[in-house]
Amino acid sequence: MPGTIPYIGNATRIWETNVHWSLYSQCGIWDPKGRGVDIWECIRAHDSTDYTQPPNGLYWRYIARR
Repeated sequence: MPGTIPYIGNATRIWETNVHWSLYSQCGIWDPKGRGVDIWECIRAHDSTDYTQPPNGLYWRYIARR
């Protein structure tokens, strides 16, 4: 939610295509260079395609790295 510190659960879903992402849902993306998982929060509900994958500022905001 806006203005609050986001909670990152232990079971954050991995981003994939053909999934409906609701507002404030979170996903994880593996970063091979940093060897960690970047957590992103949905800022606009949408159905995922290759064009809506994080880091796309129209649909996602960066939260943290795990």
